[in-house]
Amino acid sequence: MRLRVLVLTLLVLLFACTHAAAATPPAEPILRIETGMHTALIKRIAVDALGRYLATASDDKTCRVWDIKTGEQLRVLRPPIGHEYEGRLYSVAMSPDGRYVFCGGWSGYGWDKAHSVYIFDRETGQLVRRLTGLPSVVNHLAVSRDGAYLAAVMGEDGLRVWRLSDLALIGQDRDYKGESYGAAFDGKGHLATACYDGAVRLYRVADTGLTLLAKTQTQGGARPFSLAFSPDGSQLAVGFTDTPAVTVLDAETLGLLGAPNLAGVDNGNLATVAFAVDGALLAAGRWVTDRGCPIRSFKPSDYVQYRDLDTGKSAVVALCPLPDGGVAYGTVAPRWGVLRPDGSFGMTRSPAIQDYRSSVRAFYLDRTGETVGYAVGGRKGVYRFALPGRDLRHIDAVTPDMAAPRTQAAGLTVAGWEGGRTLTLNGQPLKMKDFETSFSLAIAPDNRRLILGTSWNVRAYGADGAPLWQTPAPDTVWAVGVSGDGRMVVAAMGDGSIRWYRLEDGRELLAYFPNADGKRWVLWTPTGYYDASPGGEDMIGWNVNNGPDHAADFFPASRFREAFHRPDVVDMVPRALDEDRALAAANVARGGDVRAPSVLTARPPVVEILSPAPGGGFAAPDMAVKYAVRSPGGEDITAVRVLVDGARVLEQRPNLAGRGLEPSVLTSNVALPERDVVLSVVAENKNGPSAPATVKLKWTGRAAAPAAPASKLYVLAIGAGAYADKSLSLTYPAKDAQDFAAAMALQKGKLYSDVVVRTLTDEAATKEAILNGLDWIERQTTQHDVAMIFLAGHGVNDKNGDYYFLPTTVELEKLRASGLPFMEVQKTIRNIAGKTLFFVDTCHSGSIMGASRRGMTDVNGVINELSSAGNGAIVFAASTGRQYSLEKPDWQNGAFTKALVEGVLGKADVKRTGRVTFKMLDLYISERVKELTGGEQTPTTGVPGTVEDFPIAAY
Repeated sequence: MRLRVLVLTLLVLLFACTHAAAATPPAEPILRIETGMHTALIKRIAVDALGRYLATASDDKTCRVWDIKTGEQLRVLRPPIGHEYEGRLYSVAMSPDGRYVFCGGWSGYGWDKAHSVYIFDRETGQLVRRLTGLPSVVNHLAVSRDGAYLAAVMGEDGLRVWRLSDLALIGQDRDYKGESYGAAFDGKGHLATACYDGAVRLYRVADTGLTLLAKTQTQGGARPFSLAFSPDGSQLAVGFTDTPAVTVLDAETLGLLGAPNLAGVDNGNLATVAFAVDGALLAAGRWVTDRGCPIRSFKPSDYVQYRDLDTGKSAVVALCPLPDGGVAYGTVAPRWGVLRPDGSFGMTRSPAIQDYRSSVRAFYLDRTGETVGYAVGGRKGVYRFALPGRDLRHIDAVTPDMAAPRTQAAGLTVAGWEGGRTLTLNGQPLKMKDFETSFSLAIAPDNRRLILGTSWNVRAYGADGAPLWQTPAPDTVWAVGVSGDGRMVVAAMGDGSIRWYRLEDGRELLAYFPNADGKRWVLWTPTGYYDASPGGEDMIGWNVNNGPDHAADFFPASRFREAFHRPDVVDMVPRALDEDRALAAANVARGGDVRAPSVLTARPPVVEILSPAPGGGFAAPDMAVKYAVRSPGGEDITAVRVLVDGARVLEQRPNLAGRGLEPSVLTSNVALPERDVVLSVVAENKNGPSAPATVKLKWTGRAAAPAAPASKLYVLAIGAGAYADKSLSLTYPAKDAQDFAAAMALQKGKLYSDVVVRTLTDEAATKEAILNGLDWIERQTTQHDVAMIFLAGHGVNDKNGDYYFLPTTVELEKLRASGLPFMEVQKTIRNIAGKTLFFVDTCHSGSIMGASRRGMTDVNGVINELSSAGNGAIVFAASTGRQYSLEKPDWQNGAFTKALVEGVLGKADVKRTGRVTFKMLDLYISERVKELTGGEQTPTTGVPGTVEDFPIAAY
């Protein structure tokens, strides 16, 4: 295969360019949403010849590589990006051997004034080459079946074909009179293309060049979109965007052979076509039925008999046949999936974004605009999120203090705004860009301004129709509203975010992203000051370009937690209507001028595991782990840690000189347990630890014979309720600690060979005793053991946001001297060698809460800190955000501890497996506490990404 020659060629040409770049990508970090899945529609998909890997290209400016069988994300490919459209990916292809991924779209025009195709090494994620100088956006890419050639069709100026052995441009055809979205190779050296000029073209491709063999104007539609050769190369299917039609052509002459049976296809289109390996014709697109958007599958060699295959409710934009007879598909949702040969669902990956399309009229704001309600995905009721208190919950109906957007007002009649491109205000046209589409409308309370949400912008107009301002939107604006006090505009976006803007001039103030799980969220300012729920802070981060010829880096927000986690700044923004003023006010309250450093000067290292490969198997416990580590800012690498299931098994201090973009390749030998594991590597420089590089590995050796439990469980249970300051007194923390310790002591001889407990309650819960207890559990726990720390009592945040647990001897006016700094708990958890679980039920504010309430100023930051990969604890918290946690005589415990003890004693094992895993416990506590408290208390859990579910109790 000629593609094999590409390996050596790419090394020679790594830093070569086909033309000199006029500029470089933006150097400043760019904030992006990152959920582990696409946040915008999937434009194209591609698979390797063996059906192992799937690549997806999206408008969210990433290309992602997946394991088709497991759905695991193997790599995020990040080309350099810019603002607005720059970096959106419209096309992707993969070499037949799966080694290289090719992608393009609106790619490089911002600095080259020409577009590029990026070539990535699939395994490492390295950008190894770019093909530049293209005059228009790259709409589609195709690789020949033998891996010899790459074809690109564009928004204009036609077709380009490269020879992959040396990346030479061997042919082009510029005689295209419209946009082109389709290109396909057969197995005989032919290439077919489709163009919006109505033509299908057929070429012969050879090293000597490109030869046009035939050209025909299509029948059935004016805009042919995609095409596909049958497996034997005798037929060519064509799908259209302007009509629900599919035609089949003779693959040699392009003569019309016929049209398949499209009975019942009466709307949308079947623009996407493919052939399964058995010859069955597949067609899908925006055709909608009462079951969603199916794929119509025709019996091989028979275009009359068909069956419709369910894929869900989103339009299908890409199809790729799989060698086992199944098919992979991508949708606008964004979602990708696999259908088995019998049409049943295989693997599916759904988006983590909320779908606000049903919020156009079901979008609600309170008078200040600081509380927002939104409908999602056809679910009954609405989600309600309040900036004050950070309270997220699902409610059956909106409260009377919340109002939907006004779309009608006396003297203001807006027509055409629901999905229209030609809008009028009182009969006069409203100015928008060509092809810009409006989707949402809100009229301000004073009737002097109206706000439009469009496919590209949030727009404001005066009552006379004069444009006032426009602010580019990250995606389609499905819903807009104006606060009742007329200060802010709030908009729900296609990327899953909700954003606040200043009504006066459209300046963005805040953004909020709720995960589709209904639990995790992150809230941030344009500069990146943020607050987040447990597990939510890494849903945003900074994309940092490394020039036009290197892949970009992504740094999750947690890597800069100390500088950017500023709930106080976030609180001030809606009041100040300006981020700089909010920061100044928050700093005054803190008593100092605190500004975050530049991300560029505070970047941690970047680490990538080179081997073993994700999903790989191992049959012997000893393994050599090969990884590449680099420090983008040039700082020295000071430490490298290898983790297995979140527990540190190896730490090295290599003191490597930082070499910027050039990685150092290291190998570490580790001993793995004889079971499936999650292997992670974390590197550190003076700026802190990297995001972990993680692979999941499968044990393929002989199953070990059942053995007696070998690990020990160490429990430190602390309950502080009988405070010297009587105004702080709580009734049940001591009993909570004792009950938890007693429940875990029952595990001796079951899941653990021994259980060692130390309990500190009431008068014994002094600062000195707690520090000694932390020291004890750190020293005793080995990498084979499990540590559990239970903490119940009061906790407070000081004016700088630092958290203190309150021993019973605390003096609030001497908090620094008498309180227990959270840092002490953090240091202990970081240094514990084994698996660690931290249970926290703390509170603040003394007598103003009453004796039955426990809560804390903000527990979310504590949970995120402790559950980060650097610390590695699984954290169970009694409440979220700024909620109180409750205790009642009826329970003889706090609600959290009552549910926790019930869960570990077996009630969390709803399937009666005989064991309780931490995920089972999380689910049980969540539901049970809501039941006990009538929904007033919401427990939460933080889990490091380096840890898979494991049992913590047996019964």
